[in-house]
Amino acid sequence: MIEKEEVNLESAENGKGIEDSPRDRTRLSDICADVKISQIMSKETTVVRDTEPIENIIELMAMKPYHSFPVINSDNELVGVIDQDNILELLFFERSHRTHHTHLMAIKALSEEAATLMVHHPVTISHDASLCEAADLMIKHHINRMCVVDDKKLVGVISKSDLIKKIYELRR
Repeated sequence: MIEKEEVNLESAENGKGIEDSPRDRTRLSDICADVKISQIMSKETTVVRDTEPIENIIELMAMKPYHSFPVINSDNELVGVIDQDNILELLFFERSHRTHHTHLMAIKALSEEAATLMVHHPVTISHDASLCEAADLMIKHHINRMCVVDDKKLVGVISKSDLIKKIYELRR
């Protein structure tokens, strides 16, 4: 009990209450609810066409620091995402356990272009969603980057590091 009183006294002396902690969830939720994804997303992003040959995608992954790429069709609509897991499964298909040799994996192993290898229904977010909504989706689905869409069109990409940088700015 004495320790708790000392902490309260120290906080009072510094002019801050315990509830003023920079990690106070209520305060952070209030702040991030007002920040729109369109304000912090990357508008310039590397995309892959659904007809792109797999060899070109492997080369792209070797040259770029990203772990996933949005896949768009001829109408510039987001149709999927290709990530490192897809590529590794393809490259090491023969090394995977027999239980992973499903019909779908066999099709993917014979893939020649992005459309057959990509994840067809990626987690996306609207450009007018809040930073809090993006964080909730990334945490729930264990993803590091998410495509930002407006009427099926890719308008940007948001990453966990984008969110953390913005939260850091807001807390200062």
